Amino acid sequence: MPSEKLVKDFMRSLDHYSYIKEDETVQEAMRLMNKVRKEGTHPCLFVVGEEQYEKRFIKGFVTPSELVFGLSAHFLKGAQKSGPVFWEGQLESECMEGRKKRVREIMVPVVACVRESNMLMEAVFLLNKYHIDFLPVVNRDDVVGMIHIHEISAYIAELALGIQLSS
Repeated sequence: MPSEKLVKDFMRSLDHYSYIKEDETVQEAMRLMNKVRKEGTHPCLFVVGEEQYEKRFIKGFVTPSELVFGLSAHFLKGAQKSGPVFWEGQLESECMEGRKKRVREIMVPVVACVRESNMLMEAVFLLNKYHIDFLPVVNRDDVVGMIHIHEISAYIAELALGIQLSS
């Protein structure tokens, strides 16, 4: 039986991600996400604080899901109470209004992190517990990377299929 893999074996370094300040607009987040998508890097923005001491403190994340669902959050909440009512031009209207929101209003806050020296199973546990796709990876008190469900699922596929998928 192979030895348990560690988080550091699967994490991506911080230089794979872009940053945005929590007080920036959703429109700016969309602009940055579009740039990230074109560059072929991971479509996840780290949300950092405004103050000088908060520049490298990751407060949350914005992914394409937050950009889509964050734009129409007030509609979605109303639809849960009374059922959905759709009208022509609704999506465009929601987008035009939602782009004025601040990133802090739509971001997914950091709810947990994992140490790079922890076993991979601990990351799987935390991802499942909090229903998230990624976790900050820390070494002492510094964020040194990110572990994403995609890297873990590729490894699980290798194990389950008995093949080497990654190089």
